[in-house]
Amino acid sequence: MRIYDVPAVSIAVRQDDAEPWAHAYGTATFGAAEAVSPRSIFQACSISKHVAALGALRLVDQGVLELDQDIDAYLVSWHLPDSGGWRAVVTLRQLLAHTAGLSYNWFRGFGQGKAVPTITEVLRGEPPATSPPVRATMLPGSGFRYSGSHYAVLQQLMEDVTGTGFAELMQSLLLEPLGMADSSYDQDFPRHHGQVAHGHHMDGAPLDGGWRVQPELAGAGLWTTPSDLCRVGVEVTHAVAGRSALLSPGLAAEMIAPQVPGGYGLGTDVQDHNGRLQFGHTGGNAGYGCWLFSWPATGTSMAVMVNNELAEEVLRAVLVAAEHHYGRAGAVGHPTPAELVGTYRVRDGYTVRITNDGDNLALHAPGQPPLGLTPLSDGRFRAAALDCELTFEDGDGDIVLRLRQQDTTLTATRQVN
Repeated sequence: MRIYDVPAVSIAVRQDDAEPWAHAYGTATFGAAEAVSPRSIFQACSISKHVAALGALRLVDQGVLELDQDIDAYLVSWHLPDSGGWRAVVTLRQLLAHTAGLSYNWFRGFGQGKAVPTITEVLRGEPPATSPPVRATMLPGSGFRYSGSHYAVLQQLMEDVTGTGFAELMQSLLLEPLGMADSSYDQDFPRHHGQVAHGHHMDGAPLDGGWRVQPELAGAGLWTTPSDLCRVGVEVTHAVAGRSALLSPGLAAEMIAPQVPGGYGLGTDVQDHNGRLQFGHTGGNAGYGCWLFSWPATGTSMAVMVNNELAEEVLRAVLVAAEHHYGRAGAVGHPTPAELVGTYRVRDGYTVRITNDGDNLALHAPGQPPLGLTPLSDGRFRAAALDCELTFEDGDGDIVLRLRQQDTTLTATRQVN
């Protein structure tokens, strides 16, 4: 936190129905005395999409929306513009999965006291909106392209089909039923809540006014805490297992099923690490960063929120530790150094070797001197000369090496002699 100018980090872990463990570190504003608590609220950034998707799927369960129906049948306040008489057909499934081919937009919010557009003005690209109008720029269904435009349309769709403002709708659909008392899509919520972690730029300078207003609520406007976010992750896990009163098992299974190659489901990032499922979302707004992930095999959800917009190394370091502890079904446990010796293929033409000199492991990379590895108590190894950690896992009978270097992770499988 000191190195990367991160004033506050808030963390929560929840396993099934147990109350979450939660702790917060640091201060609400850089250099100030006011400490954050587990109830201090942060902007959830793009995790807002994960939560909004769950709300949209509840409307599908209720028969209000259909996943594969043309959204134009539901929209009233705005319609996807045509081009030369041709209008793209877009479905709710495509909006949720970022496969609708809509124009790329990342919404950075509006400063305190500035004029804030309605969601319809955002979609039309009309002042005071500062982003271009939303339109189809790729063939819907042809591929994945992450864009806030998809969730701006989702917000308008949900408002039009229910006749209810998005913040109020999500309160009744999801936040209240899940007991998320410290959460709201209402942009005035921070002023009412009282405990707010103010946003900061990457150099530690605070945002003017403390935070930006996000009219694109579904895509980036949720205010919440890690403890409340964990309730969402656990609820989706329960729904997949048929244990949720909020979402049917069939829709829950579709939510965490990759819709395209690359692993994005319906409003959630889906990863399969050698048969160990992990789903959730990351996020970054002006002033904030966060992630929420769940590991169904261990019944665990974990969320981390920070009030610095480029704290990637802090977020990534905690995620690697979380993946190690909570995504461990099938991991090798604590192998002896001798069990890890071998050649590991990263990609064609690039392999690394692990050697063992007594109880001392070393990593040999092409063209580099040996890199000494220090064992940690939980089975990981650390290379102090570089900021990297190694984890060894069971991969269908052989050992898989995961090498984390700052914000990237290399995966290599041990070669059979």
